Amino acid sequence: MQSYTHGKARIPISPARLEIQAPLDPLAAEPNALRDAVCRALLSISIDERSAFHNQLLDELRKAGIRVRECLFMLGASAATTEELTPPEIAALIRYVRLVDPKAMTAVAGTLINLLMAVDTGAEASVKAA
Repeated sequence: MQSYTHGKARIPISPARLEIQAPLDPLAAEPNALRDAVCRALLSISIDERSAFHNQLLDELRKAGIRVRECLFMLGASAATTEELTPPEIAALIRYVRLVDPKAMTAVAGTLINLLMAVDTGAEASVKAA
């Protein structure tokens, strides 16, 4: 168990407190960890928020030169519209972009950080309320 010193007292830090982390940096995160974090975040927001996020993210990817439809097809997504895309499909697309096109990743990093921070802030607020 880790600890820190406060004055002369040595205070232990429980492992549960060590798990609290800042949101992932989409540009530096390991691709699988990023995929998992994005999927969890998308599953935790409302359908309306998710739809708005999908549209914004896909628009940013298109503007960055990503051929979204082709990427989704290659990844096995069967959705005909953006509303039909599932959180795991969007998360897989983000992982793919992270692996193959870092330049495009910079175009969507802000949107992803906002998503991950909003979810982390909501989780912290619910923990504090409990």
